[in-house]
Amino acid sequence: MKTDKDMQRAKMTGWFDPKVMSRTAIMLATANIFGRHSDTRLIEALSNQPQSTFDYSPSDGDFWLDYVADIGDGWNSTHTVAQAIAREQLAVSSHDGPEVMTQSGSVLVFGGDEVYPYPSRDRYALCTENPYRSAFAGRHARPDLFAIPGNHDWYDSLVAFSRCFCRPERSFAGCRTRQTRSYFALRLPANWWLLGIDLQLGADLDEPQVRYFQGVARELDETARIILCAPEPQWIYEAMYPGHASYESSQLKFFEREILNREIKVFIGGDLHFYKRHENAAGVQKIVSGGGGAFLHPTHQPETKRIDEGFEQQAEYPSAEQSRRLAWRNLRFPLLNPRAAWLPALVYALSAWFASASLQAEELTSFGSAFHAALVGAIRDPVNGIWLLSITAGLIFFTDTHERWYRVIGGATHALLHLFAAFVLAWTSLLITVHVLGMSFGSVLQLLASGALTFVAGGVVGSFIVGVYLLISLQVFGRHSTEAFSSLRVQDWKHWLRLRVDANGDLTIFVIAIDRVVKRWQRADQGHEESWESVDPRATPPRLIDRVSVR
Repeated sequence: MKTDKDMQRAKMTGWFDPKVMSRTAIMLATANIFGRHSDTRLIEALSNQPQSTFDYSPSDGDFWLDYVADIGDGWNSTHTVAQAIAREQLAVSSHDGPEVMTQSGSVLVFGGDEVYPYPSRDRYALCTENPYRSAFAGRHARPDLFAIPGNHDWYDSLVAFSRCFCRPERSFAGCRTRQTRSYFALRLPANWWLLGIDLQLGADLDEPQVRYFQGVARELDETARIILCAPEPQWIYEAMYPGHASYESSQLKFFEREILNREIKVFIGGDLHFYKRHENAAGVQKIVSGGGGAFLHPTHQPETKRIDEGFEQQAEYPSAEQSRRLAWRNLRFPLLNPRAAWLPALVYALSAWFASASLQAEELTSFGSAFHAALVGAIRDPVNGIWLLSITAGLIFFTDTHERWYRVIGGATHALLHLFAAFVLAWTSLLITVHVLGMSFGSVLQLLASGALTFVAGGVVGSFIVGVYLLISLQVFGRHSTEAFSSLRVQDWKHWLRLRVDANGDLTIFVIAIDRVVKRWQRADQGHEESWESVDPRATPPRLIDRVSVR
């Protein structure tokens, strides 16, 4: 296991590393196939723990609350945001207004995906708790902490999450935890309410949660105003995948109309790692805020300027222009994801092995004859044919769409590019080993040498093709936004929300961003608590990128 110091210096998650991909795929499949059923005992156990509403309505002056989501990835990004949140007084300026003085919230809300890439007690401690413990080092007054689980928190059916956040007798990063369930209701001053719900990997709301919020609804009078925190912005997914049942915002509509039976004034969700705010004519706000530490998502694709029910985009961060420029970094995919080369290298080498079994020495001199022999071999040899069909099927499944024709055409085209490249590299390797190096065709040494050449070249070429595929998919078709930007592992352009309820009862949401996070640190003396401070002159201070008032 890595030491604290190792984790503090850890890079962003390498999502295309074979080990990460395989383990994440297994946990995701297990959670989706079994999790919605096997988590029943945990839900029942949590629901039997007493939990009422949490009252923060008595407040002298302004009441402040911080919301941050999608955290616990790289140390640099997570700790930079945590340090800014932990400052008791934080002055932020914007390009078109005066400097604003904000205060650290008396409540801190984690809005989902508190750890990456998969949950465990050690991952929460090392990737999330340590950065926040360091950030709050030396502070006597620390916020109460509440958290809702995102999809990554659910990968182990919420076991590690419940240990970290649903045990009021313990603290997290020195902050008091009060909830006993994976959802909660906070009563704020001026009859504002903040409700955090658990969507359980897209399943229907469980009965204990429904009963809990029905009880909350009975406490609301006609003047109550609601802020709803959900682990994912279903209103954006609904626009990205129109007509697909898995991404409809029916759960939020059911919660608003059937459980609360009143209009929600502000929706806040994470899961997408950028900032976007939509507003309708009635002033209802729908905010995506997932900038707490994980890799950046693109803002330029898919296009969501207008979404259902008359909501129009009012702000985004980073800008679409900046996002579009960042996408071109996928042409450096092999350099940004060196461990990802193992998978295409292996696929190319095995494909070459199967294809070369049907080649004769006299067929090597002509590309056409070699290609024809390989094609015939793929049809006649069932092992070779099944291998090629498996590669094609896997890349069809990988294609980011729910349109069957698009998935088949896009995935098959992607597969054909790889298979053709594998053949070209294999044929070239055979020519080099036989005609340049003078090895005897079919000898053990020649086969091993050509296989090694194909393996090495296949890792580079295959990775480059993946990067080109992701770039074209995103820039032209608006697909693979997660894959195209997780490959970049962008640490910068982070943000969080700072909410204030003033003495007049008005809610103001300050969106505070950090364009370039700290990448160089040194230990700071905070007594018995370990802390780190910036020694990075290129890091940028927090700044105000959006501000909205709800009266």
